[in-house]
Amino acid sequence: MQEEKSFVYTLILGICMLLCLLMIGRMMLGHPEAETQPVPSGEAAEEQEEQNVGFQLSEEGLREMIAQALPFAPDDLSAAIHADQTISVSANVQRQALADSGLVPGNLRTALLFLPDSCEVSANWTASVQDGAISLQCRQAEIAGIALPEDIAEALSDQIAEAINRQLAAQQIAPAELRWEDGTLSIIT
Repeated sequence: MQEEKSFVYTLILGICMLLCLLMIGRMMLGHPEAETQPVPSGEAAEEQEEQNVGFQLSEEGLREMIAQALPFAPDDLSAAIHADQTISVSANVQRQALADSGLVPGNLRTALLFLPDSCEVSANWTASVQDGAISLQCRQAEIAGIALPEDIAEALSDQIAEAINRQLAAQQIAPAELRWEDGTLSIIT
């Protein structure tokens, strides 16, 4: 029984990490949606703020990034950016598509047998800027209704945050602040 739980947790962690890395990769490959343009001199404060937006991501851009990065086509992929400083991602994944994707190593393929033919993968994170770097805190992560343990979710969040910060550094974006709106996340430099 303990071996089955360990295997299921490992499988869930692998799938969640893949989805997170894909989401981060898509965010890093995106382009700012708005170019800063000259504005009348009376709006100097707004101009300065617009120039400081290093990167802007919409929910549609987030979904596209995840869909393009996955080696299989998830069903009902959804991604949401909330004004309460959270990001939510969920998708239905076919067990056979997951097995055919090559993402699950041989010893974990047995765990796939315990998943339903179609299972939901979901996760929620809060994000903030600390010392010029993005920091993620996992609020919830699960596959097929099985929650990941806190220590695994924390380690996964740290790995994802490191990947995001590497991508931002490669694009020479030094985050100072995050601006949250429902549907849009802006990284202010």
